Amino acid sequence: MRRIAPLSAALTITAAIGLASCDLGLWGPSGPGVIEMTLISPYGPEGAAVLEFSDGVGLGVVASEFGDTFYEHHDDKTVAVVVLDEPGVIRFTVRTDDIGAIPSVTVVQVADGANQLRPSISDYTVEFDQHEELSTDRQLRSP
Repeated sequence: MRRIAPLSAALTITAAIGLASCDLGLWGPSGPGVIEMTLISPYGPEGAAVLEFSDGVGLGVVASEFGDTFYEHHDDKTVAVVVLDEPGVIRFTVRTDDIGAIPSVTVVQVADGANQLRPSISDYTVEFDQHEELSTDRQLRSP
């Protein structure tokens, strides 16, 4: 049985941590951009939701093209309210300094299309998709 010497193990772990922190794209996208989020409802069309984000890096504007958003940053948390124009799927975006650092999302409350609070929020989930911000030298230009 081969044993790794403590110094070799420490170097291996240090190298692995170093590689994980590099912007090599090995673990997914990173850098500034937008995270698109979709609230998955077990009940059907929704009217509004209150969500809390934590553990993100440099969270910024929360927006939705399907309604109004209100948000406020507090220390290491962001609270957002998304109110849809018409009942449906709640989709919104969050600007961030690092799309590789997906924030934890807590669903605080949800209202249906008639502004009635849902009796339970335990079965809601949030799906996300990251979009890297293109620098000016990487943007596509039309001829």
